[in-house]
Amino acid sequence: MKKRFFAAFMAVLCLSAASCGGDAPASNTTVEAKTVASKIELNASEVTEAVLSEISINSAIEKKMDSLEAYFPDLSLEGLTDVSYYMCASGAYPDEIGVFVFDSADLAETGKAAIESRLEKQKTTYESYTPEEMYKLEDAVVEVNANCIFYAVTENNSRAAEIMNSFIG
Repeated sequence: MKKRFFAAFMAVLCLSAASCGGDAPASNTTVEAKTVASKIELNASEVTEAVLSEISINSAIEKKMDSLEAYFPDLSLEGLTDVSYYMCASGAYPDEIGVFVFDSADLAETGKAAIESRLEKQKTTYESYTPEEMYKLEDAVVEVNANCIFYAVTENNSRAAEIMNSFIG
């Protein structure tokens, strides 16, 4: 009797376990794949160095994470995992490039507004300071790709964007 009860109990347990499995693992796998696909692993400095190897920024200086607040006061550093940002050290030219890597695509999309705000301030500054440099600002690149933002104000913004995008394949 005990053996029959035990066998019946095990059969019910097996059926319960099998019915709980259903489609849930496939669904979770799909969600994980989307999460991985929307997050790019990237070394920001490698990207900016590649751009600078082809496109020069007069007296380029790299700014670190601790100085971002001065240049991007609206940028939340929450979830910012890597950054490489170069600008003209003298301030005589509007040239800048930056790569910002966040934990998520949502944070990157939010960060884009802060970079666009910086761009608008630069336009106001340079239209009276060095109007001959305005073409760089008018043609500036601010792109969000998954969890990364690419930013370029250079003499050749389309080439800078090509180089930056080559890192995400």
